[in-house]
Amino acid sequence: MKKGKIIIIVLVIVLLYVFVSEIIKELLLYNESIEEDLFNDFIYTITVPSSKDSITIASFNIQTFGKSKREKTRVMNILANILCKFDIMAIQEIRDKTETTIEYYVNLSNYVCNNSYRDYIISPQIGRSSYKENYAFIYNPKKVAYVPESSYVYQDIEDYFEREPFIAQFKANEFDFILVNIHIKPDNAESEIRKLTEVIIDIKTKFVEEEDIIILGDLNADCSYYDENKEKVFLNDKEYKWLIPNNADTTTKSTNCTYDRIIISSESVEDYAGHKGVFMFDKVYDISYELTIEVSDHYPVWARFHTNKDTK
Repeated sequence: MKKGKIIIIVLVIVLLYVFVSEIIKELLLYNESIEEDLFNDFIYTITVPSSKDSITIASFNIQTFGKSKREKTRVMNILANILCKFDIMAIQEIRDKTETTIEYYVNLSNYVCNNSYRDYIISPQIGRSSYKENYAFIYNPKKVAYVPESSYVYQDIEDYFEREPFIAQFKANEFDFILVNIHIKPDNAESEIRKLTEVIIDIKTKFVEEEDIIILGDLNADCSYYDENKEKVFLNDKEYKWLIPNNADTTTKSTNCTYDRIIISSESVEDYAGHKGVFMFDKVYDISYELTIEVSDHYPVWARFHTNKDTK
């Protein structure tokens, strides 16, 4: 056999080996989600699609999301594609006094998501200083229904929060639930996270018959702002489950911090479908670091829930 043919055969074998190895890695990564312990599974990059009897709930801090960002075509296309992955998404750090950016985002997503329509509710501008933000919930009405007139901004009489939580009730088949959208001030992370217990009390007085409560957002609950291993006030396993683990990196920059969280009440444990993760969009869409940080300095976090098992 000629030397040239031998080289070609070797190259083909090497390429096949690399290709098969990558497939095996993906399968192993996916199989990590199928753990006997419901709360130890975790998936980077891959999203578990919702089904007839489940929904995927996400949270995303879209850094300084306003007019300047919406003028960047590539950034907005990536953001639209991200939204298509989830049935409902809580958004933090909307910075637009006209409140038109979120409408533009939803309209673009409705086009990008194969005409799969999305709707939204948005909070008023929130913040104790001149720096204001909006929260939003964007949802797929074919999978999730917003309960009319259920949304409100927590009345922070004692001024605990830099940005008060935005709260709303939703229903997906048999699963009705409360979402608490929050962006906690970094320097006040410990005190604000403790005061979330007051928010829960307030919710239970307003929604007497509803026990499924999901807190999600940018809690800045890691690194120099918060010691999740030391702080125990709001980490009571009997009352709450923190779905995004402490070793997850929810930031797109060189930091390795779990700022973004999804926390569920103990009553919601039966509805949790056993899948959660960080959607690393830079890896999924194979984009540069420069473009990644234009999109945001955070990754979306997500969790999947059954819609046919709710008893609370």
